Amino acid sequence: MLKNERGNTLITVLLMSLIFTVLGMSILAASLGGAKRTETRESDISITYNSVKVIDQMTSELAGILPSLPLEDYRRKNIEGKLYVRSDFDIDLKNKLKDDLIAPYKTEDNISCLNIIDLSGSSASFIDSSAPCMDDISNYDTFNIELENDFTRVLDIIIVTKNSVETEGKITRTLRKRIILSPLPSFLKYAAGSFSDENGSGLILNGSASFSGNVYANRLTINEDAEYELRDGSKQKQDTNMSSINGDLYSSTSNLLPLLEKENFYKDHVPDLKHDSQFINIDFDRTMNEQANELLSSNGIPAVRAGNGPTFSEEIKSGILSSFAINTLIEEQVKKQSGLPEILQEIGNNNESYFKSYLINTPEDASLLNGLIQGDVVIMAEDTSLELNEKLIVDGDLYLVNFENLTIYEDIFVTGRTHLVNFNGKLEVNENIISANDIIIESYAQNKDELSSKGIKVNGDILSGKNTAINALNTSIEMTGTIISNGSFTINGDETGEPSENDQVIFDSVVYAGKRANISNVNILGSENNTKQLVLMAKEDLLLTRINEFGNFDPDDEAGMPYVPEDETIKPLKGFFYTEKDAELYGVGSLFYINGGIFAKEKLIINAIRGEVKSIEDLPSRSSQLDKYSRFIVNYDQNVLLQRIDTLPIVKHLQIFSDELLIE
Repeated sequence: MLKNERGNTLITVLLMSLIFTVLGMSILAASLGGAKRTETRESDISITYNSVKVIDQMTSELAGILPSLPLEDYRRKNIEGKLYVRSDFDIDLKNKLKDDLIAPYKTEDNISCLNIIDLSGSSASFIDSSAPCMDDISNYDTFNIELENDFTRVLDIIIVTKNSVETEGKITRTLRKRIILSPLPSFLKYAAGSFSDENGSGLILNGSASFSGNVYANRLTINEDAEYELRDGSKQKQDTNMSSINGDLYSSTSNLLPLLEKENFYKDHVPDLKHDSQFINIDFDRTMNEQANELLSSNGIPAVRAGNGPTFSEEIKSGILSSFAINTLIEEQVKKQSGLPEILQEIGNNNESYFKSYLINTPEDASLLNGLIQGDVVIMAEDTSLELNEKLIVDGDLYLVNFENLTIYEDIFVTGRTHLVNFNGKLEVNENIISANDIIIESYAQNKDELSSKGIKVNGDILSGKNTAINALNTSIEMTGTIISNGSFTINGDETGEPSENDQVIFDSVVYAGKRANISNVNILGSENNTKQLVLMAKEDLLLTRINEFGNFDPDDEAGMPYVPEDETIKPLKGFFYTEKDAELYGVGSLFYINGGIFAKEKLIINAIRGEVKSIEDLPSRSSQLDKYSRFIVNYDQNVLLQRIDTLPIVKHLQIFSDELLIE
């Protein structure tokens, strides 16, 4: 009996020992496995982080490579005067990328493969075709850029990682960084900004604006009070929240470092500060002169804009007369009338009612217009549609007026003022308008759902020796060419319109204004289903005012970052707005929503509050503005970097725009 008990005890002890041994081994194995996984995970993080650093270093070095490819060396003109890109540009660019960017980094210990995919044209291709990082890239989305006409290039930097420590197992990640190389001016890279770093200048944010995109400033001022003006011109202040920047803050100086504190930004979200050593200012006068002179030369008018254009109006007038005086319309062919038509006197031209002018209002008279007309001319499609198939050359003022369709198929050259006045029907100009004096375009046609059959459309370029004004009064006007205004440039809508603007001008245009630029009570849209835009550049101050006055987002509660509304009733201004001087904008009574960007070389002041406003005398309190959409929103439109816009200033070399980084 005693032996049996001892035997049972021995078995129990052995069994318990076995259990604890197995349990201990399991714990040890688990600990070792956990340590192994932790070590592997740490290696994965370290390798991925180092690969991201490699991409950042490559991007930085690319900025140093691009100046060695000056664009002027690769720009040429064909026999038609159109610019094109020499074929050796892509050869030289790819050699630089392969030799100076890929080769130095592809031998890193933790890199299995490094290459760059060119997505610019109609098909994707590796820069270094000898070492592709994947078998098939035929399904990559490409950008179909016309490489022979455009310097823009789109690249994907690809890194496939590896772990050099074999005992940690296979660790691999694929990193993709998209880079856009653009020949466009630096200001087009930002949602908002200012270049100056002088005291009292730079970017001044008063109140609570909202930016979805990167912002540039060399001097930044942040205030919690938004300023606004009453009807009598007196200025007031409203306490509000701070501004939000849902992007990075770029600068070429260190002035901004002390401002990067939570209390200076909306909901304590502080943007990252990054350095932009590539920022290049445009030479405005040179660029505007080149564009104006090229337009004149291509139309056979011997006139030159120099400096800031003080004698440009007389130059154009003399150029038109010297080019076309030899072919003069015989005066007896079309009889003059006494004064302007009554309808033109009613819309504000009665001070010219005593002048005699030619009245063209029948197809028979229109067919006679094939030379220089000496005197004022009124072409009026009142009872029947008119078409003009010859150049319209006027030594005097020109009025194009229509109730029925009026179509101009050739160029218009005028030594005086040019008026386009649309009451009904379609007024369409399919070639260029060059006028030594003012150009005034105004429409009263209610064409909300009838753009193809009513309203004004100018398909050619416009050049005025003095000022240019576009007045859209409860209507839509479409402009699809370059506009050069030696003086001021103005776009006005109807001040008595609805809070949601129904006055709109549709653009696919670059505008150069030699003086001020003013936009008021009107919406700006892009042509081709809003895929294009306006790029407006002014030599002097820029003023945008009374946009969607007392309009409100519905709903006005924020949906979270990046604080961009989805309200389709409030249409954003589709454009980029630039001034060599100052711009001061008020998102208090007005509701500014820009899909593009705004930039002032000297000083950009933005005043904004948040929430609903029905009257300038009754603004919401600071506490009630929290979690409401700002009344000044800029949502950066990156697509401008991928569009070929011939008449924009081209910088000395390509600039880098860094897009998304993906880790797989």
